[in-house]
Amino acid sequence: MLSKEPTLNIGIILPEDRRTDIEISFPNQNNYTIKSHNSNLSKPPPNLIVSLKDGEIEIIDNIGGEIVEGITIHNVPAGRGFHWGKNIDVSFPGNIKITSKNGHLIVVNCVPLEQYLSCVAVSEMSGACPPEFLEAQSITARSWILAAAEKKHAELGIDACNDDCCQRYQGLSQLSPVSKKTVENSRGVVITHNSEICDARYSKSCGGLTENCENVWNMEPRPYLKNVFDGPDKYTKVDWENWFTHCPNTFCSPQFLSENNLSKFLGNVDENKKYFRWVVRFTQNEFCSFFSIKINEKVSYIKNINILNRGESGRIINLNLEYQTEGGSAKSLQLDTEYDIRKTLHPSFLFSSAFICKLNKDHIQFVGGGWGHGVGLCQIGALAMALNGYSSKEILNHYFQYTTLKKLY
Repeated sequence: MLSKEPTLNIGIILPEDRRTDIEISFPNQNNYTIKSHNSNLSKPPPNLIVSLKDGEIEIIDNIGGEIVEGITIHNVPAGRGFHWGKNIDVSFPGNIKITSKNGHLIVVNCVPLEQYLSCVAVSEMSGACPPEFLEAQSITARSWILAAAEKKHAELGIDACNDDCCQRYQGLSQLSPVSKKTVENSRGVVITHNSEICDARYSKSCGGLTENCENVWNMEPRPYLKNVFDGPDKYTKVDWENWFTHCPNTFCSPQFLSENNLSKFLGNVDENKKYFRWVVRFTQNEFCSFFSIKINEKVSYIKNINILNRGESGRIINLNLEYQTEGGSAKSLQLDTEYDIRKTLHPSFLFSSAFICKLNKDHIQFVGGGWGHGVGLCQIGALAMALNGYSSKEILNHYFQYTTLKKLY
């Protein structure tokens, strides 16, 4: 295990963003030096446009230590491919490296782990969250990136990207003295199981039950990533029809945290919607229109949606969809991951694959619960626990069972 704080390489602009130029600004350009193969610049101008023709560039922080005014990169993607996706301006601590791959720019932020985590904590949720939640979130995020089990962007030579596919990292703008102090209090602390750092996962809302990791990803079962009832009481299992149409007494439910008060705690790019229980409804024509684009085939009618297998949280793992093409052929499509189900059955992305389906000749309706994959820490549930007097250790013990906390440095 580590004995000192590492420096991370976090991808900010990726080749998939297809950028050929970016705009960068400096609140205080005297704090930075530019190294470039194509230029003799030593001090950056207040505003800088970098394009492919500029070659490899490195922007170096001359000050070091804590930074309150970082390098601002404009139009950074947030929520790539999801329904909340948008571009935002983000100020980053540390150094910036700009290179290219296959004709598109790559922007990487080289930043000490603890500075990175202080930004992650208030990017995933807001700085208005209580310290107990922010501490639990920081320890979970630190554990995930140090376990480094997924290596989602290994081909780019980075530790993680700035977005929801890894961890939200939206820079310095959301930081507050309280949130910075909270992360400092947990400096170097990780979740461990059998003396190994846990591959800790988290999502916005489990919907009342967390999911087994092996039901979501192609990975071995982990005892600390098993199904947990997200409430203080004992759980008596009900059929899924009733589960998604009523409100059980769980931490992430409105019984512990009113959805009317949730918006101030959500992340900067989140939309103010209902996440614990939700309904999405399409006409047959609306569904066939976006579904045809998804599968690149003209579809005229959805005949049936058969749920083949559910996980412990009610998230659908396997689903078979029967449809008719405009040419009159009867076909079917089987979806075998919760991600593919969420991506395929919505114009952008369903909140989760935990739902029941109501289909007739005119409409298709999904009645569901939760937001995200549901494995590990439930952020809204953890927030409600913190607001109701639970400590960060109690929160982590609830979601990550059979674990202990260890301070690495």
